[in-house]
Amino acid sequence: MRAPWKLAAEARLMNADTPAVLTTGMVHMLATATTEVPPSSPTIDRWLKDLVLSQKLRPVIKGVYLNLAGHRNVSPAAAAQWVRTRSIVSLAWVLEQAGLTNNFGDTVTCVIPIEAGWSTPQVSDRKTQAGIFRFFAMPAHLNDERAGRLADLQDQRFDYRRATPEKALLDWIYLGASPRSRMTRPPFDLEIEPLSAARLKRLAKGLNMAPLLESWRAERERYQANPEVEDNASSWLKI
Repeated sequence: MRAPWKLAAEARLMNADTPAVLTTGMVHMLATATTEVPPSSPTIDRWLKDLVLSQKLRPVIKGVYLNLAGHRNVSPAAAAQWVRTRSIVSLAWVLEQAGLTNNFGDTVTCVIPIEAGWSTPQVSDRKTQAGIFRFFAMPAHLNDERAGRLADLQDQRFDYRRATPEKALLDWIYLGASPRSRMTRPPFDLEIEPLSAARLKRLAKGLNMAPLLESWRAERERYQANPEVEDNASSWLKI
């Protein structure tokens, strides 16, 4: 017979109100929340290992787990801020998830706001047990209220910091044009038509990026109007 504390803890784990990303400390709190005689720490650690083996928890980095029991479809992106502090999920990964590109990858792309007086973030790739995270630094004023309204900057459908598709595109254009960034500009075959034109315009103005956006759009239009591009696409479709 399973211990009552385990049954109660796993019921809490499966509750939709339980966070999608858990730390070891949070798992311990779940295990001891409603029992008069709490299990020992080693006992809880063994239970935690069992949760991982049964795929109810998925490790990301040491001490951080995705709660698959309560959030079956939780993405590794939800753990971005645990992987690197201040991370905002953005760029190619957001556009891929929005269906604006045919290239789908497992690498979660993020920007990390920087400002004078803040600690310098690591921007090298980080391989985790849940996938690869790729980071790029951007000025903080391009990622907070100085750049525009929160609903334009961050996708409110998620409980972690994730750029809207419009902001993700502008982040990519900004980094692609920056001589200090290793990132190349967005490909011209992105399907940007589904994006909100009004939001894109507001953000470009707030980010002081209207000229950069228009320049990229003009190049994209020239690229797509090129007969060779159309011929190559037609050939590919016939394969």
